[in-house]
Amino acid sequence: MDAYKTSLLHVGLSGPTNCAPMIRHVSRLAIKAAQSRTAQNYYVLLILTDGQFTDIYDCIGAIVEASDYPMSIIIIGVGMADFSDMERLDADKKALQFNGRKASRDIVQFVPFRSYVNTIAALPGAVLQELPRQVEEYYRKRRITPKAVQHVQSSPSF
Repeated sequence: MDAYKTSLLHVGLSGPTNCAPMIRHVSRLAIKAAQSRTAQNYYVLLILTDGQFTDIYDCIGAIVEASDYPMSIIIIGVGMADFSDMERLDADKKALQFNGRKASRDIVQFVPFRSYVNTIAALPGAVLQELPRQVEEYYRKRRITPKAVQHVQSSPSF
């Protein structure tokens, strides 16, 4: 977190913020992963934004399309901007729809960073809150059983 705060002093965030191409890029990777009936790869796209997405309607379309594939999107809003559209993308209250098509599942988690400035230890929990359900729901709908966890023995430290 300290590295993030320090970098904000040296980096200027600016717009426009077009995220649909990025969502579609990760979606293409997820589509390839989904082509195997025993697919075990799941993609998580993390987006840090200081404002609304300029291409919000295109983003909704990209998210609705991506909802069929092994991916989730985590959006962290930084700063004091109006993030009401991001709340809409989160789709906790109402499933996203685009051109009459409804998202097959909720794949977006939006977290406003400003809500955790004074309780920074709670931020990771909020960011990852929906991810286990999203992953489980994808694999359950596809009737794919996860592979057993393989434990890797670590090398001794020098």
